[in-house]
Amino acid sequence: MDQTRIFISYRREDSAGYAGRIYDRLVTEFGLDQVFFDIDTIPPGDDFVEVLSEKVQSCDVLLAVIGKTWLTVADPAGRARIQNPEDFVAIEISTALRRKVRVIPVLVGGGRMPISTELPESLAPFARRQAHELPDKGFIPSLEKLFPVLRKPIAVAAAAAATATSVAAPAHNATREAGSKKINPKDGLTYIWIPPGSFMMGCSPGDNECSDNEKPSHRVEITKGFWIGETPVTQAAYERVMGSNPSRFKGPQRPVECVSWDDALAYCRTVGMRLPTEAEWEYAARAGNTAARYGDLHDIAWYDKNSPSQTHDVKGKRPNAWGLYDTLGNVWEWVSDWYDEKAYAVGDTRNPSGPIYGQYRIVRGGSWGSDSRFARASVRNRLVPAYRDFIIGFRCVGELS
Repeated sequence: MDQTRIFISYRREDSAGYAGRIYDRLVTEFGLDQVFFDIDTIPPGDDFVEVLSEKVQSCDVLLAVIGKTWLTVADPAGRARIQNPEDFVAIEISTALRRKVRVIPVLVGGGRMPISTELPESLAPFARRQAHELPDKGFIPSLEKLFPVLRKPIAVAAAAAATATSVAAPAHNATREAGSKKINPKDGLTYIWIPPGSFMMGCSPGDNECSDNEKPSHRVEITKGFWIGETPVTQAAYERVMGSNPSRFKGPQRPVECVSWDDALAYCRTVGMRLPTEAEWEYAARAGNTAARYGDLHDIAWYDKNSPSQTHDVKGKRPNAWGLYDTLGNVWEWVSDWYDEKAYAVGDTRNPSGPIYGQYRIVRGGSWGSDSRFARASVRNRLVPAYRDFIIGFRCVGELS
C-alpha cells in the first residue's frame, strides 16, 4: 500500500478552492507522493470507502478543511451529509480519530469549529481538536506556520522506515547543481534540477514592453528546489501516458497542444508531478538572467516571425543557462495559479502560489503565433481553464526519487 503522509479532507461544495491551494503549497514543500487530495485519484471500480480508509490509515496527519457550509451541506433527502455514516468526510475523519492519526481542523472562508452536539457520535472527539485558521489575507504565510507541526510526525515516520530498512534517505538535493538531469520513467521525458534561490519577478529592468500586470517587479524566494521538464511535454510522451493526442500540428517531438488546464494537470499527476506555480515557472525560465530574454529572440524561440504558423520539434532553439528549451515561444504553457491582475502589488514574498480562487488560469512564455512582445520572461496571459487551442501546451514540475 502506498504511504501518504498528509491527507486533505474537504467538501467540494464548501472549500474546493481553498483545499486546492493548500494542496499546491504542500506538494511544493513535501512532494507529490506525500499528499493525498482528491477522491478522483481513486481508480474506477475500486471501493472508495476501502481506499479512503486505507489512505487515512497510512497517513501521519489529516487536515480537515472547514468552510462556512461544511456542517450544513445536505444530501438529496435534505439531511446534513455529516450525519450520514457513508459520507466520505465522516469516513475520513472518524477513521483518523479511531487510528490515532493527528487531526488538524483548518478553518477557511469564515468556517467555524463544530461543537460535539452538531456531530455524529463517531466524530464527537473531533470537536475538541485545536483548529488552525487560514485567513484570505495572508493565507500562504498562515499555512506555512503549520509546516513545523506537519514535519514532526512525517520525520518520525520516515526515520522509523529508514531504520527498519537500514536504508538512508538520499541527501544530495541540497548540493545538486542547477541543470542536473534525470529521466522520469513514467513519461520518458528529461527533467532539469532547479535549486532553491531568489529572483526579481515581473517586469525586467529596461523592458518598455511590460503590461501593468507584470508590475511592480518584486523579489520572490523559492525555498525548495524542484525538477522541471527540460521541454514542454511532447506529443509522444502525452500519447504514451494518456493514450491520445489532441494536437493539431502532429509530430512525436512537437509539443502537445489543444490541452485544457485540467488536461495538463491530469497528465502531470499521472506521471507523479504537478503544474509549476507561476513563480517557479519564471524562476526556471530566467535561470539567473534578469533581462526580458536570455538571448537573441530568433536564436531562442519560435514566434510569429520565424515559425511559420505552426509548432516545431522541441529543442530546436538554444536553451537557457539551466538547460531548459522553449520557455519562450513554440507554445504558451499552463501554470497552476489563478490569475490576479494585481497579484504583484503585495511586494516581496516566499513561494507564492497565487489567489485562492478565480475565473482564469495563467499561461506563460508566448507561442509560435505570438509577436515579439509576448516572447518575454515576465509576460502573463489569462485563459479560462477549459480553453483548448493549438497555441497552448505545458510542462510539469515536482520531485523525482
